[in-house]
Amino acid sequence: MIITNDNADKVGLADVDYNPAMFFRLGHFATMYPYGFRKLPHPDYSRERWDTKDGDFIDMDSIKKPGASKAYLLLHGLEGSSSSQYIKGLVNHLNSSNYDIWAINHRSCSGEINRNLTMYHSGFIDDISMVINRLSQLYDSVHVVGYSLGGNMILKYLGTASVPSQLKSVVAVSVPLDLYSSALRLKHWTNKPYSIQFLQTLNKKIVLKAAQFPDIIEATNYKNIKTLWEYDDKVTAPLHGFSDAVDYYTRASSKPTLHKITIPTLLINALDDPFLAPPCFPYEIADHHPYFHMIAPKHGGHVGFGNFSPENYWSDRIIGQWLSGN
Repeated sequence: MIITNDNADKVGLADVDYNPAMFFRLGHFATMYPYGFRKLPHPDYSRERWDTKDGDFIDMDSIKKPGASKAYLLLHGLEGSSSSQYIKGLVNHLNSSNYDIWAINHRSCSGEINRNLTMYHSGFIDDISMVINRLSQLYDSVHVVGYSLGGNMILKYLGTASVPSQLKSVVAVSVPLDLYSSALRLKHWTNKPYSIQFLQTLNKKIVLKAAQFPDIIEATNYKNIKTLWEYDDKVTAPLHGFSDAVDYYTRASSKPTLHKITIPTLLINALDDPFLAPPCFPYEIADHHPYFHMIAPKHGGHVGFGNFSPENYWSDRIIGQWLSGN
């Protein structure tokens, strides 16, 4: 279903229109403002290190409630963490519930470089599959929210993995579910600041990887990477079994498997998101799918949907409604 105010009540939502103040109607402003100016207290997390089957680790942050039988799992985006402003904002919004809250830190994103040569990427679902299976043994129900890269991960998982019955609902926000078209979009000069920001940390990590695996990686070969496409072509693809960036974008995209989703799933992609091209708005799939639903507000930017207050973001409210109704 393509959700609007006219039919939102059919899926347990209310007032899904996002009508922000003037400046938040500009996609770039809506994207950058929360990153620079949304100040929230750090959640009172407890951290656990979970070993993976391939000998690596991920760091899991949680807030637990006495006797909780249900859990939320939050997945951050590219080069984010459990401390990203959008994760903290949603934790703040959901924390009054009686659910336990878990926030993953993808490999290399918790402040410590991971052990293995491989790190994480948009189509890497091994870790979230392990986490969901483990949480499904601990809770009666599990609900997942993924942002951007994390959103593509969970949608890819839903379309390709064996989903436990305890997984009850999913929300995916600002998702480049057609990675090729999004990568082309990010090449545009207006999006250069985002590439620069991502590459600041990505390039540092490849230097650390070169120190871990000097016989495999020569750090000097990566000093002049200036675009995310080039990074994916030179780093992401070869380190994770893809032939090149195009092969990675094709095989890691979640869009081709959306039709296989079998649990209530909500996609929130803003039409003015500077990261997303038209193929990232699967109207036809949502229009005919019994479980996959989409809200495509006119404004919101990339993982934005904000206002001048650090709290009460539109996206947090909609996510909370969806999770509580499923």
